[in-house]
Amino acid sequence: MTEQPKPAFGPGSFMWHEHATRDQKKSMDFYSKVFGWKYEEMDLGPNGKYQIIKAPGEGPGVGGMMEMKGEWGDMPSHWAYYIDVEDVDAAVARVEGLGGKVMHPATDIPPGRFAAIQDPTGAHVYIMKPTEHAKEVPCGEPGHFIWVELMARDFEKARVFYSELVGWKSEEMPMPEGKYTLFRNTNGNVGGGMEMPHDVPKEVPSNWVGYIHVADIEKSCKDVEAAGGQVIFPPMEVPNVGRFSHIADPNGAMVAIMQPAVM
Repeated sequence: MTEQPKPAFGPGSFMWHEHATRDQKKSMDFYSKVFGWKYEEMDLGPNGKYQIIKAPGEGPGVGGMMEMKGEWGDMPSHWAYYIDVEDVDAAVARVEGLGGKVMHPATDIPPGRFAAIQDPTGAHVYIMKPTEHAKEVPCGEPGHFIWVELMARDFEKARVFYSELVGWKSEEMPMPEGKYTLFRNTNGNVGGGMEMPHDVPKEVPSNWVGYIHVADIEKSCKDVEAAGGQVIFPPMEVPNVGRFSHIADPNGAMVAIMQPAVM
């Protein structure tokens, strides 16, 4: 991330953040202690309980959480991110021609129609046409996601894929350790990404990671460890942007936290 995050909204933007966990109770407890999240439960019948995540204060839901059942195989706990699209079926029809894979076909669910895809570098993401597209900038207060970022092996291949699939424009920005790319739609910054650093172990695949706004990153890192999670690396500073760290919850799912710079 290389500039103060200004999330976009509507088609071509990230619209939902979802945690799939092997132990929902443990996950709920952890995120409540670290971010103050509360939950509204939805009964999915044979598919279990779905939790709508609510951050402290006013505002819409942060995202959702569900416990993985047998059909998930041995997939580990993880965070997933949904991109708003105008037509899921049309997008799915183009994925393979652009070098990606369709991991789950287009399917109707109560808030819209979605599909799971994999880009040409191996990173997973969801695409979704909601019943109603967002019409305003999402809440950026503490406890909410404020950025989504792609780390990819052969990043250029991923950049072209998303540009063709969802119409993102990209802008390169120089960094000491390489180039950083901002993804934009017509009303703001969608997110960013860069080539996977060479010192990252080869077994780490290309991936998307979300950044959660925190008011005090040092305190949040302490809260993470006290709640049974792990600080993967200590807070790092990006000039004029803020300080960030990557963490893992007690079930092993990784996410990032960010204390934005005061501008």
